Order: sequence, then structure tokens, then C-alpha cells
Amino acid sequence: GLSKLQDLKLVQDDKMGPGFFPVICGIFIALCGIMLLIEQRNKKDGAAEEKNIANINELKNLLLFVIIGVLTIVSTPYIGLLPSLGLCVIAYLKIQGRETWLKSITIGVCMTIFLYLLFAVFLHVPVPFGMIEF
Repeated sequence: GLSKLQDLKLVQDDKMGPGFFPVICGIFIALCGIMLLIEQRNKKDGAAEEKNIANINELKNLLLFVIIGVLTIVSTPYIGLLPSLGLCVIAYLKIQGRETWLKSITIGVCMTIFLYLLFAVFLHVPVPFGMIEF
């Protein structure tokens, strides 16, 4: 979605383009969702939980993911993809994980630095920057 919204190419000049990172992230998110579904089906009490699929906690979690996802997409053109993802992680850890501010910020910053080093430095993938060029 993000790579189509910003017209980011998967391959550019015979190298990985700026759309490569968002596509890979989307694939891994989808795979994690599939693994969660498989795990849920393998649980012995899975049938009982299926009846209660629309409980209030799951709906709150879904709403939180939608809001954070939309904020990530909206903020990316301004602050860049990696800082947007870092803020997304911080918000999720603080709201859903109920972690301390120090732990949430530390994990968010470390994840942002790791992704930058992996994709921009090591793999030389042009990561979508925002107006602040990070």
C-alpha cells in the first residue's frame, strides 16, 4: 500500500528500489498474521475462542493497529519511513505493551537504527525519506 501510494519502484536502475523495503515489511507482516492464524487453529480450545471472535479487547487492538498504521502512512512523507516506523513501535509498546517510556523509546530508536543499517547501509536500498531527509 505505502509503495503504491508514494509511487515507489521495487526495482530501479537494476538495483533494489525505494519500494523494496515497504514490500518486504508487508510480506513479513502477512506471514506473521498467517502464522498467528495457524497457531490459533492448532490450539485445543480454538473452537471456543472462535465463537468469541469479536470481543472488545480484540476490537480495541484492531483499532489501535489501524490508527497507528494510518499515522505511519501519513507521517512518512514528512519524517521518512524509518522514523515513522520507530514512532509506530514506540506508540504500540507504550499503549498496548504498557512498557515504560524509557524502554519504549529505546526499542523504537534501536529498531530504527537497525533497519537503517540493514537496508540503507548494508543492502544499499533507497529507503523513502521525508522532508527532514532521514
